[in-house]
Amino acid sequence: MHLSEFLQNYGYLAVFLGGLFEGETILMLGAFAVHQGYLSLGPLIACGAAAAFFTDQFYFHLGRRKGAEWLAKRPKLHSYVERISGFVTRHPIATIFVMRFAWGLRIAMPVTLGMGRMAALPYAGFCAIAAVVWATVVSLFGVKITAWIHAAVGHLRPYEHRLIITAFIVAVVLALLRQWRTRR
Repeated sequence: MHLSEFLQNYGYLAVFLGGLFEGETILMLGAFAVHQGYLSLGPLIACGAAAAFFTDQFYFHLGRRKGAEWLAKRPKLHSYVERISGFVTRHPIATIFVMRFAWGLRIAMPVTLGMGRMAALPYAGFCAIAAVVWATVVSLFGVKITAWIHAAVGHLRPYEHRLIITAFIVAVVLALLRQWRTRR
């Protein structure tokens, strides 16, 4: 199967599954596919937002059910939660919108919210809106960056396999680093 067929058949699923672990990199890669005509912007944003929403829900409910126990096994994450808990407690709605853009705190913030007083239903509603805003911003930025690169380098199609493989490797490495940092 050629890369174009793979992207057209499984691209959105790949964005959703990859987005569960490494959002920006996968959305930027999806934006490249949009620019090249393999994917469409609307479904890309929807898949990225859905992945972000489900990830945030997972960590919120993990914090709600097993927060203290889970953090006790992860001292570095526990220190992040301690540092941000004052802000999260005072500004829970702002936290929901900021956390998608707060690289390095994306696990700590929803866990902290889950351990706090915010009810699950309002959290889910605000989280859904924040995920769509985040996915839209990142996807549009990715399309714009791809267009700039295209204009500077010329047609990218001869390099697409290398670019996609490089972006995938970067996404996997970042996801593994995040998992490693979380477990410390």
